[in-house]
Amino acid sequence: MAETDFNTWLSELAAVRLPKWHELPEFDLYMDQVITETDRYLRPLGIEPLTKSMINSYVKRKIVHHPDKKHYTRTHLAEIVIVSLFKAVFPLEAIHAGIQQAVITTNAQTAYDRFIELSNTELASLVQPTTALFSATDSAEVLTQKAAIRAILYQIITQHALHSTTPKAAQA
Repeated sequence: MAETDFNTWLSELAAVRLPKWHELPEFDLYMDQVITETDRYLRPLGIEPLTKSMINSYVKRKIVHHPDKKHYTRTHLAEIVIVSLFKAVFPLEAIHAGIQQAVITTNAQTAYDRFIELSNTELASLVQPTTALFSATDSAEVLTQKAAIRAILYQIITQHALHSTTPKAAQA
């Protein structure tokens, strides 16, 4: 892979911004709409498209709250975005535990926005040097989220680099 191509791609990745709570739809959604919205948010990161069976599995395993009469709220969408983002790196039970940890001391909106702020900061830092990966003042929740966000970002970068450097004959 040419270094300039990788740097261009990395700059594009660093420019991605995940939606804050107020940017999520205010009205309830049906499953097809949840899939469309989630894919729209995560496609720029190269995240695997969501399917109905994935959502049904998350609900059945109680990773995502059960919808009310097939209606999904902002809370459902936030949970599904987080699960979709991290499932390539972490088991669903670990993702669920992380979500639970994040809402112990606050509500879903505040927890989600804090997570998105950390994610967007980490994305932006991909092309900006940082002085320290973690701070001694970070809480256990913040340390967990920062490490998890970095894990998924490094996995995305690794997958892109591997795909881009695979010889053309092997890709066919």
